[in-house]
Amino acid sequence: MSSIGSRNPAALMYRTIARAFVFACVFVAGCAAAENASESGAAAKVDLFVKSTTNSPEAADLIAGFMKLNPDVTVRYSKTLSTSLFDGVAGPADAKDPIDLVWSSAMDLQIKLANDGFASEYRSAEADSIPAWAQWKDIAYGITTEPVVMVYNKRLLRDDMVPKDRAGLLQVLTDHPAVFQGRIATYDPELSGTGLLFITQDVRITPLTWKLVSALGRAGVKLYTSSNPMIDRVITGEFVLAYNVLGAYALERAKQDPDLGIVFPADYTLLMSRIALIPRSALHPAAARRFMDYLLSRAGQAQLAGHSLSSVRTDIQPAVPDRVAKSLRPIALNIDLLTYLDRAKRNRFLAQWKKTLQGQ
Repeated sequence: MSSIGSRNPAALMYRTIARAFVFACVFVAGCAAAENASESGAAAKVDLFVKSTTNSPEAADLIAGFMKLNPDVTVRYSKTLSTSLFDGVAGPADAKDPIDLVWSSAMDLQIKLANDGFASEYRSAEADSIPAWAQWKDIAYGITTEPVVMVYNKRLLRDDMVPKDRAGLLQVLTDHPAVFQGRIATYDPELSGTGLLFITQDVRITPLTWKLVSALGRAGVKLYTSSNPMIDRVITGEFVLAYNVLGAYALERAKQDPDLGIVFPADYTLLMSRIALIPRSALHPAAARRFMDYLLSRAGQAQLAGHSLSSVRTDIQPAVPDRVAKSLRPIALNIDLLTYLDRAKRNRFLAQWKKTLQGQ
């Protein structure tokens, strides 16, 4: 019978088709297994490209901790400006660098990436330990809670002139103009997304903000795009005080320089959070999810806290003085962050900023 069957054309055709089908299934399964093995690191090492606005020294211990637990993954970390980071994810495909995970202090731009469909949905295994205000639809996660502070030079500013809140800052700027003239700094909201975020949050919270902006203008305020140059110049004595500075950098610098004073404003202390997400275009999404989990884990948060990037977890005490705990005002991850990304609204706000700064 087998001899007759083997000479049957129809039988040969069906046998050939069956063999081809089996081969195709094995090939597809093999490709899938290879891809999964590559993602899990079982068969090959993965280069995970992480981009951030955070300085490399602040991220070094975090990355080392993750790679120790994940020897199959090599993290390729780079620090960049928030706008460049945004363009790297949302820009034209042919202009993009490989990016597997991004985290940034420009909260509004990160939420725009999430809202506009450029980020993948992922429910982190650590999500239940993160407050609701620090999560966006299982897509974006706040990974730090960082106070926004004033810094001052202890050698140059008498204790009785150190402001405790914004009303106090307005008062000393008004009463002691010679002390602060040309020697005070803050963010430039026209050039810094972080600066725009802070000043627009101030305006939302209190109408006193515009009086303070006017007083800063009269004092000849110097404008910067990041916190570190302001902190540097306060330490050297070029500036007496800087307003709306990232507390993480100030706290870290104060460990080495006792002349750097830090004020957590008693009226309210904004809490900023660096936001992490995984782009849809990530080359290694499985490894990126592992990195996200580590960012939010107790171990990862401890590594960040070691560099004054305070933990966002609800089961870890925030690194702020107990006396200001009641005045903390977290900037929530919500649609309100997109308000001033609208060009018309942003231009109107900045026009008012410039006019008020110039005393008009």
